[in-house]
Amino acid sequence: MIYEETYHYLLRNVSFTEFDTCFYSLLHIDWEGVVQRSLHQMAQGIGTTTKYLYQTLKKLSNKQHKVFIPFESNGEKKYIFKLA
Repeated sequence: MIYEETYHYLLRNVSFTEFDTCFYSLLHIDWEGVVQRSLHQMAQGIGTTTKYLYQTLKKLSNKQHKVFIPFESNGEKKYIFKLA
């Protein structure tokens, strides 16, 4: 179930690809909000390139949006989805 505040944020503040990125992430997070897919898997699921997905995640991780929080885990870049 998508919370109302998440729904309104997505409708008002993001592009189509950013919306797809958030929605895909919402479907693939664990209990702690960590996205359980690699960048390549996410890009395939969303239908975009890994490079464009990385730029999208970088934008959504900045101080203005704060939708994703990046971190390193076992040498792999992962993201915590904060709108869930």
